[in-house]
Amino acid sequence: MLRLKQALGSCMLASALLPTVEGCQHYFAVAHAATYYVDTAGSDSHPGTEKQPWRTVAYAVSKMVAGDTTYVRGGTYNEGLIRFSRTGTQAAPIKLLNYPGESPIINFIDPKQFPRILIQHASRINVAMGWITIEGFEIAHGYDGIKYYNLHDSTIRRNWIHHSLNQGILGGGGHHNTFDRNIINHNGGTFDACAATGANLDCNQRHGFYLHGNFYTIINNLIYDNLAFGIQVNGSSTSAYSSTKHPSPEFAGASDWVISNNVFAYQYAATGIVLWGGLVNRVRIENNIFYENNTNGGSSQGIFFTGLGGTGNTIRNNLAYATTPRPTAFLGPTGATEGVNYTQSGNVVNTDNPRFLNAPATLPESPNFKLHERSPAIDKGLSLNTTRISFDGTTRPQGRAYDIGAYEYSVGGDTQSPATPIGLQAH
Repeated sequence: MLRLKQALGSCMLASALLPTVEGCQHYFAVAHAATYYVDTAGSDSHPGTEKQPWRTVAYAVSKMVAGDTTYVRGGTYNEGLIRFSRTGTQAAPIKLLNYPGESPIINFIDPKQFPRILIQHASRINVAMGWITIEGFEIAHGYDGIKYYNLHDSTIRRNWIHHSLNQGILGGGGHHNTFDRNIINHNGGTFDACAATGANLDCNQRHGFYLHGNFYTIINNLIYDNLAFGIQVNGSSTSAYSSTKHPSPEFAGASDWVISNNVFAYQYAATGIVLWGGLVNRVRIENNIFYENNTNGGSSQGIFFTGLGGTGNTIRNNLAYATTPRPTAFLGPTGATEGVNYTQSGNVVNTDNPRFLNAPATLPESPNFKLHERSPAIDKGLSLNTTRISFDGTTRPQGRAYDIGAYEYSVGGDTQSPATPIGLQAH
């Protein structure tokens, strides 16, 4: 205890001279680490304990520092901007979690006022934010669902992000982030509503994910019915390193991604994924299902290339299927050269419907992307260490090999309703 007090005293002096001393952040986290609670029956004048919880998610997030965890009870929270302005550390992460077994809903009040979950350092955007987890929420009606600047070593897991006016998740720089078992649907609004604003060109720029950065892992997500692309991999010049935008070069560009075992379906004005620009390198796109994308027509429905100038990108063991008037081509247009910018192998294109339990050619009210027992996606995937757990928590493989898509078929599994990612597992 004496040693800790001495270290804290030294840190307080050092922090007065240099507020970003990382060692001090660790000692302060050890001393301060707390668990807080939010409840619809609480009050922001309370201390945030389980018996006297806070009322708003925004207030809880504003109080958290490295080492803190907040559990949010079930119910609907009508919120404005929710901002993480302090970073966690490797030893003391910051966690915003659903209370185990409960399903909190963050309902943003007015999307035109730019409400969202924002991860941005209090001082400026080119300061790194890291070791933050957001897990187990329904996030609805924001301008964006989640937006971050220069986020690293963080996890966004088991959330349902929908009806955002702009992007589902918008990320400006980062590295080593994981996006796992989320539902990302109906973000960007409708084309008619977008065009009615007079910003017609903006209508093809509202996506499920719009990200740049490196070493991203995007796995087991259901990404469907978004206005434009399911995922925009931004390796264009806008993602290039700039000291005014990024803490260091490792936050810039778009290299070394893993995009695996996701379902991309019913995107309205674009394909499942776009690889954009000369800074897209070594992106692995594997074990995904692309289904009935580009519902208003276009050149391809799986993966779109725009000036792809990078190398080492691989597209393997994906299943793609679409019916007219949607484009049936898997890749395109000619914005990349096979064998130079990318390679492909093992892809199954328009030979058989993936046979979801409830996903006809036209988007139903409640789609079910679990696999039927006769699905051609069963046992056709690559064995990947990153996707051993499927969307609903089933371990892979259940048969001879991994299945393609977000779900892993198990005997009798096609008689069960699909589970949302909210409150499924203990933290």
